[in-house]
Amino acid sequence: MNSTWTGLCISTRGLFSSKAGLLVTNNNISNSNTKGYSRQEVNQVAVTPAAIYNSKYMIGSGSEVESVIRARNDRLDQKYWQENSDLGEVQAKSDMLKEVESIFGEADNKAFTKAMTDFNSALESVSTDPGSSSARKSLQQKGKNFCEYLNSTSKKLTQLREGLNTEVKSAAEQINSYASQIATLNSQIRAAAGCGASTNDLKDQRTLLLDKLSKLTDITVNQAVVGKLADGSDDIVLSVNAGGVTLVNNDKCRQLECYQNADGMYGVRWQDTKEAFTPEGGELKAALELRDGTGTNADYKGIPYYLNQLDNYAQTLAKVFNEGGSYTKADGSTTTYPGHAGGYGLPAAAGATAPTGNRFFSYDSLTGTGLDYSKITAANISLSKEVLDNTNNIAAADAVGGTDNAKNIDSLIDLLADSNMYTDGTPTDHMGSIITTLGVASDYSDTMSKKQSSFVNTIDTRRKSVSGVSSNEETANLTKYEEAYNASAIMVNTWSSIYKTTIDMVSDS
Repeated sequence: MNSTWTGLCISTRGLFSSKAGLLVTNNNISNSNTKGYSRQEVNQVAVTPAAIYNSKYMIGSGSEVESVIRARNDRLDQKYWQENSDLGEVQAKSDMLKEVESIFGEADNKAFTKAMTDFNSALESVSTDPGSSSARKSLQQKGKNFCEYLNSTSKKLTQLREGLNTEVKSAAEQINSYASQIATLNSQIRAAAGCGASTNDLKDQRTLLLDKLSKLTDITVNQAVVGKLADGSDDIVLSVNAGGVTLVNNDKCRQLECYQNADGMYGVRWQDTKEAFTPEGGELKAALELRDGTGTNADYKGIPYYLNQLDNYAQTLAKVFNEGGSYTKADGSTTTYPGHAGGYGLPAAAGATAPTGNRFFSYDSLTGTGLDYSKITAANISLSKEVLDNTNNIAAADAVGGTDNAKNIDSLIDLLADSNMYTDGTPTDHMGSIITTLGVASDYSDTMSKKQSSFVNTIDTRRKSVSGVSSNEETANLTKYEEAYNASAIMVNTWSSIYKTTIDMVSDS
């Protein structure tokens, strides 16, 4: 049954409800620029009505704030984490492949084209005047420049790979850190919920960590009800899977560890079982594939692929240019090239023996005699000691005698233009094929990165439409709760006046 003071109680509850609404609105406005903050809403409900005097009907008892809820859409969060992982992977690959392109230098300044063109031009100059010391000196220098292009490209790719190796370790450590923080927050959230305290801000911190974690590796987040809390609400446990394996389960988390594998690089495995951790997305997957991908079978074409291509290029060029070879053309005819070692240089003095059997290319500036071509890489290819020490050892002639004989150098020029030298053409064609493969991969990654970024931004915009703070909406709420508070205050004054009058009447009687 309604008490005599029901009107005042209803008005007072209205004051408290409106005050709570004003405080929550104020909190939302204050955190409108706080990263990860979720808009909060007052869950205001009607108080159970009570019977009036004759018990024939009920009358309301006002309102009360049952809870302050956090505005989130779990489905959008799950979708964001899934797609953010894919974004982390393609974005990292796009950025890194652009850096690989800049190392080759072809897209920006035609670095390879210039080095090869200059080398061919220097060969042409010796062909025009095989006895010219300046032409031979120029060929020596352009040959060195060409080798240095390969050396520099290989060195920078190797340094880039070492940088990726460091990123692998850093990513694993960051995953461990996020997992530990999420597990701690899980514990704090359950403890706070058990005491009836607000968990909104703690859940915001956890969601922000999950956002960051999803950029590093693929994650699946599950929430399961394991019982009831003291207030009757659900006891919810959150778990996180990474790479298809449990990373966080409630207040417990597993840790990753890095170890040195057979290649001298960091491998990533679970600390407790020592089983390999294989991410299915995120920046860690991108770093591993870029660092280790050889391009064989279905393997990703990472830095090792391009290093191997450069090494094969350098070995083939050095061997064929030095030793020559025979190639069958489409018409069935065969062309044989004697190579640099089959030609003759200039004698040191009149009547001296013309040098022959000298190699043009070697590695680490060693002599070309007894050269083991399997030891040549793009990182160490160089001119031979013989050519570096004396430009007279450049074998322009095909026979002894005659400073005007340039038949062997002409043969070398033809060799560099022979489309049979590599499986896909001339040395220029083959390097162009390597660079084209890189360019296609880079363009594809860039396109996918932009597409995925747009998709993730769309999902995030939808998330923010639910959880983000709108200044216009909060201003409207501020006005709504202020007016409700003022109206309740007027009702309090009205009921106070009624009660005073009633009490005065009773007192007078």
